[in-house]
Amino acid sequence: MAWIKVLLFLMLAGVAGYYSITALYRRYQYLMLGAEENRFDDSDARIKGFFKYVLGQGKVLAEPAGIGHFIIFYGFIIISIGAMDFFAHHLTGSHIPGLGSTVFVAMHEAANILVLVAIAIAAVRRYILKPMRLDVTAEAGYIIGAIALLILSDFVYWGAADALEGHDPGFIAPIAGFLAGAFASMSDTAVTAIKEVMFWFHTAVLLGFAVYIPRSKHLHMIGAMFNVYFRKTDSRPAGKLKKLDLEDESIEEFGVGRIDQFSWRQLLDGYACTECGRCHVNCPATLSGTPLSPKYLILKMKDHLIDVGDTLLEQKVQGAAGTGVEVAASAELPMLIGEEPGQGIYSEDEIWACTTCRACEEACPVFNEHVDKIIDMRRYLVLTEGKAEPEVNRAFQNLERQSNEWGQNRSTRGDWAKGLDIPTMAEVEGDVEYLFYVGSSASFDVRNQKIAQAFTRLMKEAGVSFAILGAEEESDGDSARRLGNEFLYQSLAEANIEIFREYGVKKIVTTCPHAYNTFLNEYPDFGFEAEEVLHHTEMLAKLIDAGKLSPLHDVDHLLTFHDSCYLGRYNGIYTAPRYIITKIPGVRLVEMERNKTKSMCCGAGGGGLFKEDTGTERINVMRTEQAMETGATAIGTACPYCMTMITDGTKAKNVEENLPVYDVVELLEMSVFGAKH
Repeated sequence: MAWIKVLLFLMLAGVAGYYSITALYRRYQYLMLGAEENRFDDSDARIKGFFKYVLGQGKVLAEPAGIGHFIIFYGFIIISIGAMDFFAHHLTGSHIPGLGSTVFVAMHEAANILVLVAIAIAAVRRYILKPMRLDVTAEAGYIIGAIALLILSDFVYWGAADALEGHDPGFIAPIAGFLAGAFASMSDTAVTAIKEVMFWFHTAVLLGFAVYIPRSKHLHMIGAMFNVYFRKTDSRPAGKLKKLDLEDESIEEFGVGRIDQFSWRQLLDGYACTECGRCHVNCPATLSGTPLSPKYLILKMKDHLIDVGDTLLEQKVQGAAGTGVEVAASAELPMLIGEEPGQGIYSEDEIWACTTCRACEEACPVFNEHVDKIIDMRRYLVLTEGKAEPEVNRAFQNLERQSNEWGQNRSTRGDWAKGLDIPTMAEVEGDVEYLFYVGSSASFDVRNQKIAQAFTRLMKEAGVSFAILGAEEESDGDSARRLGNEFLYQSLAEANIEIFREYGVKKIVTTCPHAYNTFLNEYPDFGFEAEEVLHHTEMLAKLIDAGKLSPLHDVDHLLTFHDSCYLGRYNGIYTAPRYIITKIPGVRLVEMERNKTKSMCCGAGGGGLFKEDTGTERINVMRTEQAMETGATAIGTACPYCMTMITDGTKAKNVEENLPVYDVVELLEMSVFGAKH
């Protein structure tokens, strides 16, 4: 009889293993339909990241809810080890060496209890409290129920086993011990029957779970580990976009319009997604009521890949065989992007709603990369299909003609500096240390011109050697690139690089985080790498620290500071602007609830400054309301785009008179010179 049980178990395990492995292999085949991408560099950092973020659950524990996941993660490891002893004990009558020890029995019992509590809390959150970020699904209920049944059947089995063996585990296994005591009054035949039923029930649930995992959201148990390993390491700037080879005449389509045009690493995000919804509740586009949700962006991609994967694999096989049969075309597979909802996997409104703020990526515990996918689809719309929203096309035309999104006459680009005795690169004799790259916003927008003027006055006060390009300055191209027009971006980048080389520019300082990011992280792909690229808050902090600027005059404000996405999440600059603020007498800093890495976008990024709002609420107004909640008397920024959006937000709330918006450089200027603003 014992051999029959062993054979039956091995047969069931073999069948479950076959269906589990074949499903995993099919998912792997789908993944390999994607385009090539090199994520095999920087192995040391990847291994360290694996220990920190997979074994250490570093990003999972960034939120309180992550404690439950941490318990389930490590609890399941212990439970899985215990499952081996479970099978060995029932089929052979003996424990695996070490797993029957007092220490492991205590660990196993504790893991069972803690995981059971954790999934109970998870069930209450999902089905009773129903937070915005979680979906009420049958699949989630099945998984929670399966885990509960595994643990409960394990308790009952070991309780019956202890009763039959006359063993009292005591405090090291209180639940199994309690059940053993309850079973003690029953006949051995009845307890044996309970033990046998629990063994096969537990086995069926566990093997069924193994078969179900590759076909469910719990594929993330496997996908997340690989996703973390193949994440962007510090050697790759977090928000850096890949360069397109626009001169390759063999390429007929640019960007991503079909699922197999995503890279394998982009597709892996779908397998890794835990559906936790952290990205969903941190996305300004989602919160403002647009159709975009970074969570569903990933899930729809995964579902579509699985839906069409077999057809694409068949096409790949027949193509390799040279049959010439266009299986995918004949099946009329849907394109990724449709003009209206329901016409594609994503609507155009979804794709255009993103502000590229990377709040989703910052929040994601498994390092999913949402923004690259959206930019790739924008590139397809703009470069392959020639589609863009009217206001986006207008910005492109203005950039082409006047090198600024507003269409202002490029010859007036340096007019803001008249009367300030600021030299241009063409006028200076000899070398200057820094090129002050002003940018389009501070060149043409009257409010932002004040930021450029304040910064130049402070640089002159500190004795910094600098010059501007004036009318020779070109747009940095950031908005063109984030809006999908890679061709226009590259032409602007090449024009800037030519000018930089002509004047021997080695160091650049700018008040614009968008220019800062593209000069620092993306221009090197086009052959220009400056010795130093500084944001103005970095320079000012250094000048204060060196004693070259002395903020002496009081500036009486309770200030809340708004972190620019392209300064903060893209480049990790949080300390410099706050350091400046703390050095200004009279200014007291009060933080918004969403600050630093969790700061909410103003809505201007990703070309948002030049697009119409499509949500039910305006992102900049939402952010202004968050500033108002602090009780601050002024709002600080360090970005001309943020200045425009937050100022418009205060006007929309009718508080512009009582809640002025300043760049930190303006506050510093007040303190250094005693100026009144």
